Amino acid sequence: MRKTSKLTVADPSVTIKDIAGHLGISHSTVSRALSDHPYTNAETKAKVRQAVEKLGYVPNAAARSLRSDKGSLVGLILPDIHNELFTVTAQIVSHRCLKNGTPMVLAVSEDDSAAELNHVTALRQARTLGIILTPTPGLTEKTASLLHGLPLVQYSRRHPKLSAPSVSVDGERGVLVATEHLLQIGHRRIAYVGMESDKSTGAERLAGYVKAHQKAGEDNDPALRRLGTSHPDFARAAVADLLNLPDPPTALILGSNALTVGALKALRHAGLETPHDISLIGWGDSSWFSLWRPGITTIGMPTVEMAEAAASQLMRQLSNEPDGAAGHVAIEPTFVLRGTTAPLEGARRTKGSRRRARSGSGKARAPGSRLTT
Repeated sequence: MRKTSKLTVADPSVTIKDIAGHLGISHSTVSRALSDHPYTNAETKAKVRQAVEKLGYVPNAAARSLRSDKGSLVGLILPDIHNELFTVTAQIVSHRCLKNGTPMVLAVSEDDSAAELNHVTALRQARTLGIILTPTPGLTEKTASLLHGLPLVQYSRRHPKLSAPSVSVDGERGVLVATEHLLQIGHRRIAYVGMESDKSTGAERLAGYVKAHQKAGEDNDPALRRLGTSHPDFARAAVADLLNLPDPPTALILGSNALTVGALKALRHAGLETPHDISLIGWGDSSWFSLWRPGITTIGMPTVEMAEAAASQLMRQLSNEPDGAAGHVAIEPTFVLRGTTAPLEGARRTKGSRRRARSGSGKARAPGSRLTT
């Protein structure tokens, strides 16, 4: 044990034994005082609290959880933190957890199932109280087994191996409304660039695009669909490929915020303007969407509502409320009409603009893209 005479300033490595030596009492007395034991007198408790504050003692949460067989933290596992949805989610869930007196631990899976398993294993070893998780498409049986019986909320996506409640945006509804809008203003060559359909979010949003065409009695050409990673580079290549078709699309719908960014880069590179040369509907509603001339028409994400709903779902489970394990909550998005869409007959789609689109887009197909049927 270190010499207690030197313990005069805050030291985060101080132990209960150091506090006991500093006060000249037993370490068991210090432990009882810290746990507010009824058989420890008020004067001793006050002396211990003063010593704790003076010396900078920090309770060992891991040791305490071993003694109680119950942890004190909540885990939040997200695919990334660059996506605005997940950034806001981390802030809101952290705030709710702190308000509830429960620390939150953030982990990033990068959609890697091995990393996801490592994060879940570490949280279980730390005796986590519960987890909010955006599951990877390749979630393993072992991960599902570790999550079984634990308070859990699936966030933004759902996985068939998990039976836990979930919170997401109604992506099918969002893309359906966007597609219907374009059909109503005369477009028939409507392209869709979205995420892979092995993700629940990707499958739902693609379903909205297909359903809108079916409802209108219109064919939807599979050659106008590109599915891949939710990354700007994928969308940039995918849109360039679409513009290079013999009969390019007159309108474009994007299935994620990152894909919207990539699509805009592709259109700029091709020398095309919205809505004069092509109409565009983005995904999400970042603050700069309204600043982009002429303002981006988009499917707005109910970001705050989703994060609050996920936090509430988990807190209800932790409180053992009867409806704590409610099923799927799909929050409806908004359709934000701005200036990047226009009626087909009013758009200035000249032969010159078509030639610019083809010459500027290149010949290569988007890496990782695929045509769907």
